[in-house]
Amino acid sequence: MTPEELFSRLRQQALPEGEARDRIKARMMKRVSGEHVRPLFVTLKESIHPENHVKHSVWSRVSEHLLEPSGEMLESVRTTLTPTRTLREALKTRILFRMGSTRVSRFELVPSFLYGPRALKWAAAFVLFGLLVRVSPLLFMASPTVAETEAILLPTRGNVSVALSGLWQPVTGQLTLEHGMMLRTYYGDAIVVLHDDGVIRLDRNTTISLHDIADRLEPGLATSPTATLYTGRIWVQGLVPSLRGIRIATSYGDVTINEGSVSIAEDDVVDIEVYDRRAVVTRSDTEKFLAVGERTRIQEESSALLVKKMSNRFFREAWADQNLQRDAVHRHEIAQLQHERHVAKAGILPTSPLYAMKRFAEAVDILLTFGEEERVQKKLQVAETRLSEAAALISEGEEAELVLNEYRTMLEEVAHGERTESIADLLVRRALAESTAQLAASLPGDASYVLKKTILETGADLPDEIVRQEEIEGILLLDNLASLTERVDAGETDAARTVWSDLQPYLLTLDSEDVALDPAVRKEATILLSFLASSLHDASARGAEIDPELLEDVAEFLPKTLKTDVALSEEEIMEMVQRIRSNIFVYHYTRPRINQFIVEMKALANHPDQGRILRRLAMVLPDGPEHFPDRVTKEIVKLRWARAAQGVI
Repeated sequence: MTPEELFSRLRQQALPEGEARDRIKARMMKRVSGEHVRPLFVTLKESIHPENHVKHSVWSRVSEHLLEPSGEMLESVRTTLTPTRTLREALKTRILFRMGSTRVSRFELVPSFLYGPRALKWAAAFVLFGLLVRVSPLLFMASPTVAETEAILLPTRGNVSVALSGLWQPVTGQLTLEHGMMLRTYYGDAIVVLHDDGVIRLDRNTTISLHDIADRLEPGLATSPTATLYTGRIWVQGLVPSLRGIRIATSYGDVTINEGSVSIAEDDVVDIEVYDRRAVVTRSDTEKFLAVGERTRIQEESSALLVKKMSNRFFREAWADQNLQRDAVHRHEIAQLQHERHVAKAGILPTSPLYAMKRFAEAVDILLTFGEEERVQKKLQVAETRLSEAAALISEGEEAELVLNEYRTMLEEVAHGERTESIADLLVRRALAESTAQLAASLPGDASYVLKKTILETGADLPDEIVRQEEIEGILLLDNLASLTERVDAGETDAARTVWSDLQPYLLTLDSEDVALDPAVRKEATILLSFLASSLHDASARGAEIDPELLEDVAEFLPKTLKTDVALSEEEIMEMVQRIRSNIFVYHYTRPRINQFIVEMKALANHPDQGRILRRLAMVLPDGPEHFPDRVTKEIVKLRWARAAQGVI
């Protein structure tokens, strides 16, 4: 016997007969309806039955959630299905024309049977088709939303406290920050990560308060700074080229950083030092632009902002050297993260068989978008999708040039199309700014820089009322200079020749009369070129193999005699002298010591205090077999002849 047959027989035997079933039911009902059971059910019913005010409260909550979405949905359906005035007039004209062609008077009543079931079916079919077509893009297009980022606090060493509403609490791990919080370090340091926009690093014994820590892509408080520095020292790295910058308020003025690395120290005075790119210092109604390698001091008794050059010793200090290294790592990580976000938004790629359906859905979505502003926004969203597809193709090792060309074409069509209002120009300008900001951290050599370059070059080809060509040329020039300088400083001198060749078209903008670069951009580019030339020659002096033609090309950008407002103090001079002496006597043999002496003399060339340093060096270096005092004296004589006209020594 099979198991099925066994279970079937057991079911038939265990199932009671009709009379037995009735007896069991009657006995159970008698017990349930007994006098001793009835009070229990009555009490239970009264206990679970809510009072009137509770029922009213619950129903109001439920109805609130039920009615609102329905209203929004119906309003959305109504807006979607309502034809524009132009479309209504066109339909009316066509219907009347056909009525006239069948010899039916315009004022003649249409027979009632035409409005019967057949017309109702056609109307319903039209509504269903419209809804299906309107929803179809969602089936093929990736969601435009991006995972939200947060402003977070990372204690890196020592004690860190946070206060909200005046109550201080110690922080031992990662913390999500809120507006109005105050942060304080003691014998340690901490890092504030501002989404993808940059970081604020707190030195020990530093106190700041946070104000506008929203993402730079979102609307911010126009009158509120990002943070206020009360005491101590912070390091700010900015990665927002075209949006509102990171603004730090101090006792005597504000410092705004879009792109760059800046050290700000608050005590009796405020010291501001720019170590990468640029910053803007504002006091009252006065603004001062500071480029890399410049510093200033603002204080209460003086309203003048004097800009001074920073010597190499500023860059060699532990605070600057460590933070610049961290900046390079952070920038690379953010560039990679931004690239991955574009890949995640790509959706179906051109390599997929369903890509044609995706493009059809996009076309339908644009076709059924009514209103000029809404249509332009939709086209810009589709263009942004092309960028994401290009990012995904690059990640997969595929060719992305065709997709990038489609992005250029779409933006040019929107910018050069017939526009009845200037709102389209504003939307295109905003889209370019946001697209650039979403790739702000990328530099030449990063996977996503081809996207950023495409955005910028496309903007340069648009009309001037949308984007200034000079602004785009300046960004491309500074990006390539910053990337090349970073590579040389990191010891990647092999790629310097190739990058320098790619840089030539952008260098022409410095001397071009047709391109009026912003004075601040021109100043920053000139300083970066000077830094690059110095780095290449220093690397060559240390024995690195640098292309001789490259050294010859950058020779014209080598800094002339540095001029500072205030000479180095005697302590600073002796510090440099002792460092040179230590570098020389690292070696135990005569020839290596002499070689190192030559390297130090080359590095000392063009220093504003070269004469003072050489005189102190002649007294500190011993004679010995290397005859260092005689060698230093020869250097002094050479310097005298070189500067005889100025009478420096």
